[in-house]
Amino acid sequence: MIRVGDILDEWEFQVEAGKVREFARAVQDEHANGSPIAPPTFPVVISADFVERLVTSLLVLDRSRTVHGEQTYEYFRPIVAGDLLRCRARLVGDETKTGKRGGTMRIITTEVEFVSATDGTLVCRETMASIEKGAAGS
Repeated sequence: MIRVGDILDEWEFQVEAGKVREFARAVQDEHANGSPIAPPTFPVVISADFVERLVTSLLVLDRSRTVHGEQTYEYFRPIVAGDLLRCRARLVGDETKTGKRGGTMRIITTEVEFVSATDGTLVCRETMASIEKGAAGS
C-alpha cells in the first residue's frame, strides 16, 4: 500500500536542446529562437511518463473519472539544454473530500524534485494534483 511520504518513482532525464526548442515552439515561448534555457513549464515533459504510470499502475485510478488539478513549479535555477537531471517523485497528499455538488473526490498530490546529476543541487520542484471523482452513487 502506498502512503503519504513514499517515493513513487526515480529516473534520470537528459535535457536535449532539440526537445527544449520543440517545446518552446509548441508553447510559443520566446526561447524558441534556440536559447538553451527551457521554458518554465518544461518539467511537464520530464514528468509525463511518471504521471501516466501514477494514474494507470501505481495508484490504479479510473482514468474516466480522473482529471489533472493544480500544478506548480518552484525554480532554484533554470533548466538548460545539456542538464542531466535525477528525478524523484513522492506522494505528498492523498485525501478524500465531499464535492460541492455532492459525491466524493480523491485528491492525490505528488511532488517531483529535479536534481542536477553533475553537482547534486536542487534545480526545480514540481507539485501536481490529480483528482479522481467518486463513482456514480458514491
